[in-house]
Amino acid sequence: MKEMVFESKLLPDGHLHCPHEIAQKKNAHFKVIVTFEENEYEASENEIELSAIHDISEDFLSEEEINYYLKLKDL
Repeated sequence: MKEMVFESKLLPDGHLHCPHEIAQKKNAHFKVIVTFEENEYEASENEIELSAIHDISEDFLSEEEINYYLKLKDL
């Protein structure tokens, strides 16, 4: 099993930011180590919307929502 280490930020909506190349991998398992710093990170609206694309949840998106999020990748 290949292991990778990367730093992430907690987005305002409570999700962790995950690099695109890692989020695309199937069967990925994550270990999370939390460290606290005094500086807070505020994600841009685009980062929050892109994180929703890769969020694994039980919610299903409509075709209109899927097309909207796919177009964000082209920005």
